[in-house]
Amino acid sequence: MVLCLVAGAQQTSPNRRAAEPQIPIIRATTTIVDVPVLVMGKDGQPIEELTKADFKIYDDGMPQHVSGFDHTPRPVSLAIVVDTYDWNAIGQAKRAAQMISAMVVGAQGKASIYIPGPEPKCILPFTSDTNRIANVLQHLDLSPAAAQGGGSIVGPLNLAMLALRHQPKTRTRAALVISNSGAKGEGAAALLEGGMSDAIPIFRIQPNEPAGAPQHVNPDTPEMRGVGQGSQRVQHPSAPMDGRGQPYSSPGLNLDLAPIIGAATGLASKVFAAHHLDYVFYTGGVTYDPGNDRQFDTQLNLIGEELRSYYHLFYSPNNLTLQAQVHSIAVELDLPATAGLGHTSYRRTYVGVKPR
Repeated sequence: MVLCLVAGAQQTSPNRRAAEPQIPIIRATTTIVDVPVLVMGKDGQPIEELTKADFKIYDDGMPQHVSGFDHTPRPVSLAIVVDTYDWNAIGQAKRAAQMISAMVVGAQGKASIYIPGPEPKCILPFTSDTNRIANVLQHLDLSPAAAQGGGSIVGPLNLAMLALRHQPKTRTRAALVISNSGAKGEGAAALLEGGMSDAIPIFRIQPNEPAGAPQHVNPDTPEMRGVGQGSQRVQHPSAPMDGRGQPYSSPGLNLDLAPIIGAATGLASKVFAAHHLDYVFYTGGVTYDPGNDRQFDTQLNLIGEELRSYYHLFYSPNNLTLQAQVHSIAVELDLPATAGLGHTSYRRTYVGVKPR
């Protein structure tokens, strides 16, 4: 985020004595980069009890001073994006709805739900009602655009990331995507540039075909649920909604590093090409590819554990320039070989300019 602290000068009126001292103008601008880091062991489980001294951060290859460190468990604000162009994604969201609400969101968590379509929608604003979260997931249906050859998951994921920016930074803000789709089509560049600026990891779990699930059956139809009182389906809002249930408006968004990202148009393409528009890679999330329902559930549970196992490292870059440019972040761990380290996921890029 960008912090600007300005002490204004005291105005001297013509009636005041010329010798009266004036308060000097003091300007201090600091760019603080938040790097969420997830450390996994060879057993696939998060490694806990690391300290600030165990981490090293490099910005474009230059070592940085870790000025802040936080590993306090935080309640979760989770934006769930389900690819309703894909029957397997719908089927797994329905089948695992209770697990997602109980194990991933958790008792102290909040979640919102987004789907693609001709107009991507938030079908559930942020809520802590786990029963409501599960109910909405259990009554998903195929999006209309699927009949015309499918579409992109980028639209609803952009809405999800926008809503997450409005969630308090004292919470673990993250997105869970149930989809086989990558970042393609209109809005992909905006998604990835936003991923560089925000300390919001994206988790992606690729759906397999649920075992024994009826094919292309929507339990929300009158044939499946009947008609009359109590049979009405959940109504989707006609426009994307924010966490307060209000329509989004673009002016006045409180974005991290907003002036920096605004100056970075076109810079992202130079680094994104190397990773095929991998939105998970740049945010420090994890992609899982289960082969069956049991693995899907196991990996969902693991995502729940990971959301509560993030280390947050903070630093002020010492190599900013006058021009907006993409910076690469690298995190190393000073651990012995016996530590059983598997892999580390972390926010890998951001766009920076020299503070004024």
